[in-house]
Amino acid sequence: MNRMWAASAIAAVVTSAGIAVLTAGPASAATCNAPEFKSCVGLSYQTSHVKSIRVDGRCLIGASGTYSSVHVDDVADAFPDVQTYGGSRCESNTHNSATVRWALTEDDRGYRWVTISR
Repeated sequence: MNRMWAASAIAAVVTSAGIAVLTAGPASAATCNAPEFKSCVGLSYQTSHVKSIRVDGRCLIGASGTYSSVHVDDVADAFPDVQTYGGSRCESNTHNSATVRWALTEDDRGYRWVTISR
């Protein structure tokens, strides 16, 4: 399956604490090369209250888009752990409770989307 598509590429940035934080990079072709039984993460914000999320322990920041280096289970009954934050770097003191919905299947590019709303 060809999982190429034109969108925002993802760049890993290491903070001063040594934590990898994913941010949206310049527009280019991004490939989802998830291992078998995994999907890459697609993220859709439908609220202005959430600035970053943590998916299975990985902090994702930036606008809606795709994260080709973040992999989750691709089965319909798997719901990865998601925490939402009002702060832009998954700060623990800004944790909030937004509604989280996972798509039941991955899209034709190999991304499994999560929608964050109020």
